[in-house]
Amino acid sequence: MTASERIARLILRRNRLWLALLLAVLAGLAAGLPRLEVSSDNRAFFGRENEEYRQLLALDATYADSSGLLFLMVPPEGTAFEPAALEALRRFTDAAWQIPYVLRVDSAANQSVSRAEGDEIIVEPLLEEVTPEAAARFEERLMGLEEAVGRLVAEDGSAYGMSVQVVLPEAEGTTEEVVGHVRAMIEDWRADYPGWEFRVTGGMLGGLTLEQVALDDLLRLVPASAAIVLLLLVFLMRTLVGAAVTLAVVLSGTVATLGFAGWTGVVLTAGTAISPLSVTVLITASSIHVMLSWMRKREAAGPDAAAEEALAENLGAVTVTNLTTAFGFLCLNFSESPPLRDMGNIIAFGLMVGLAATFVMLPAGLRFDRREHAGRIPISAALMERLAGGILRRWRWWLWGFPLAVVVALTGIARIGYDDSIYRYFDDRYEFRRAADAITEKLSGLESMQFSFHAPEGANVFDPEFLRAIDRFSAWLEDQPEVVSVSSIAAILKRLNESMNGGDAAFRTIPDSREANAQLMMFYEFSLPVGMDLTSTIDVSRTQTRLIASLRVADSNETRALADAAEAWLAENEPLLDAPASGLSVAFARLSQRNNQQMLLGLGAVLILISGTMVVTLRSVKYGAISLAPNLVPAVLAFGLWGWTFRDVNLGSTVVTTMTFGIVVDDTVHFLMHYLRRKRAGLDAAAALRDTFSVVGAAIVITTLALMAGFAVMTLSGFVINQHIGALTVFVVGFAVLADLLFLPALLYAFRGKD
Repeated sequence: MTASERIARLILRRNRLWLALLLAVLAGLAAGLPRLEVSSDNRAFFGRENEEYRQLLALDATYADSSGLLFLMVPPEGTAFEPAALEALRRFTDAAWQIPYVLRVDSAANQSVSRAEGDEIIVEPLLEEVTPEAAARFEERLMGLEEAVGRLVAEDGSAYGMSVQVVLPEAEGTTEEVVGHVRAMIEDWRADYPGWEFRVTGGMLGGLTLEQVALDDLLRLVPASAAIVLLLLVFLMRTLVGAAVTLAVVLSGTVATLGFAGWTGVVLTAGTAISPLSVTVLITASSIHVMLSWMRKREAAGPDAAAEEALAENLGAVTVTNLTTAFGFLCLNFSESPPLRDMGNIIAFGLMVGLAATFVMLPAGLRFDRREHAGRIPISAALMERLAGGILRRWRWWLWGFPLAVVVALTGIARIGYDDSIYRYFDDRYEFRRAADAITEKLSGLESMQFSFHAPEGANVFDPEFLRAIDRFSAWLEDQPEVVSVSSIAAILKRLNESMNGGDAAFRTIPDSREANAQLMMFYEFSLPVGMDLTSTIDVSRTQTRLIASLRVADSNETRALADAAEAWLAENEPLLDAPASGLSVAFARLSQRNNQQMLLGLGAVLILISGTMVVTLRSVKYGAISLAPNLVPAVLAFGLWGWTFRDVNLGSTVVTTMTFGIVVDDTVHFLMHYLRRKRAGLDAAAALRDTFSVVGAAIVITTLALMAGFAVMTLSGFVINQHIGALTVFVVGFAVLADLLFLPALLYAFRGKD
């Protein structure tokens, strides 16, 4: 009696004991479910050691910390500067001051302008009384303000923008309070001004949308995936009992995954909430191998004996496949992003509990099914054996066809770029994304790049040479095609100096003394509307100042390239400034690239772990090496196809190769273990391959269909990271079944005489 047979007998003869222990463990894990939390923090994707994250914290500590809301208000076409529209704009601005915890409201309706009259500087509101004459004057002045165009008014004058800053106390629920007030306010506007279009976006709304996506995926897609996989299982395997028992096994893995997250303090995000879906699909794949083996055994034995034999036959292969899959997910710990690391850990844990449930629950449940099913399976052993014969007749085609396909795929991989934007992480089913697209179209881009400049020792931000260096850098930035506008104190001081000198453009320069610059800035601060100050631009010690460039970029490749170019330009031309590019857009752009580099280490680790496991399992270095080829090829083909079709990848895409390597090994393990058993029993290579196809071929096809159907559900997520993971995994698994059924047999046949 083999070790697998002894273990199978022990499991089934003490089944009630093992079942009680398993249920006790699941009950303990389920107690962690109430501890689960869902994060609405878009910075959760950054580790505390992340350089860009530390830069964001430094900006928060240096300048006024507030959360922003950006409104878009589009009046009926051609009416933006009519008195009625301007009265409405005033009303919108006044209403914004009623938002809870508001610090500042910045709109075209509350801007001031300055002009010189003799020795006096006159400050007056941009929008005075609302008359046809005043409206015409307002249009002329507003469209002439560089800092307003593209931010407070569209370049073509067809829409208005309004920026609102709020300071949230640490009390729980304040974000929801602010967002609820804003949404109610907009609904009132829509009711009172039916011809207008209103949109709003901002960090708070993005965070709540992240939370909503996580809940949507957890509560909708995870059950949908389980239902689809189980329906597919019923259709292909014709067993309601098997489907019911598989559902129990799947629920065990799901409870384990989420319970483990609750007990270990893993906060669910839009990236981790989908984890139970992966566990559901992968556990189902293991169950399919055991069930198909049981169906074959039922033709010659009773249900009890068939269950024991099926478990013994699959014990080793199912254990190895779950371990290799867990290795793949555990190697996500090489990722730079905490949610991806968390996802790998909780899925790996769920798989191990699911493995135990597969061995304890599934054979016990199948013993209650008294019917024979093998003859009903659409993918018959005879069909798979005929397929094996066709493959063996043309084995050289497949042996050379796959390497050729890899070469073609590499050209597609060369086309791949990165696109990581917090706004484009959501699809247009969410208002946050629709608002972002509308605001980007009408006003400036929502992406930004920030630089915090520190004045030289002994100086302050009003030092003329320091300001001129900022001005030269601003001019360089403004010349870049991705830059919409640049905001800095240098631009403010130049405009003020021009106003102080009668509007003479010759004086649009930085004054020559610190004192003059300080006086101008003090005058500017006094002229700001109520609620506005300089703390978002200059620190309290007056030794640091922030420059913000608004961007309109196609993807994060452009953001990252611009950040690199700006830093290089500063190092070469203005070493006095010496500041890194910062901001959330830059942080996400660089995170994806660095995460890809880290995941190469993860892929190396998983290759070593799985290769070692395969060598030990197969008891052959040769076959361990052969097993790598059909498992590396699918990821290359998948990313090559992606490069030729969708092209851009994101943070989630970078983990797919490491994650799926353990998944695609599963069918290779079952194929090779059965093939080697037959060869070691005395069959030649051709006969062993035909027998392997007839015995495990149907299981490979059905598990592949289940995996593809399950992960395809991820593409229905509103979160683009999950969409990419789902779609790429479907591609990888699809190519994997082709590699296992075409390329692997060709390799084995090519090396048939070299044991």
